[in-house]
Amino acid sequence: MSQTNKSLQVQIVSPNGLVYNEEALKVHVQSVDGGRTILPDHIAMMTALDISAVIVTTFNQETPEDYIAINGGLLEVRDNEVNIIANMAIRARDIDDARTSMEKTLAEDAMKQAEINQDIRAYQMAELDLKKALNQLDVMKHRHR
Repeated sequence: MSQTNKSLQVQIVSPNGLVYNEEALKVHVQSVDGGRTILPDHIAMMTALDISAVIVTTFNQETPEDYIAINGGLLEVRDNEVNIIANMAIRARDIDDARTSMEKTLAEDAMKQAEINQDIRAYQMAELDLKKALNQLDVMKHRHR
């Protein structure tokens, strides 16, 4: 690779191991305080990540973007390396549509039941589960065909 084509090395790790390890042009993440786009030669930084999609722009012209769903985590940028340690991470191509749709339905049902029972804590937990399921369903829309 020539000097004019600088790149980032992107790694995403979850408790289940290495989920993603590729060279990229840029990475977009959603931190707890807003969206961030990381380009080569970005300043060193660390930030907490929200439940969201990580969008990696690759050098592959056939599939220029990879989408990875994460359930929060930590981002570190240093020396053109982007490291994400996520509570959960799954690539769009690996998301099980039926299972995720069922998780969405279960979370919605749990929210309704918590509302009936006036259980604020149960409602908040179900709402979080719903956010996770919706994130995966959104990321799944970006599977490479």
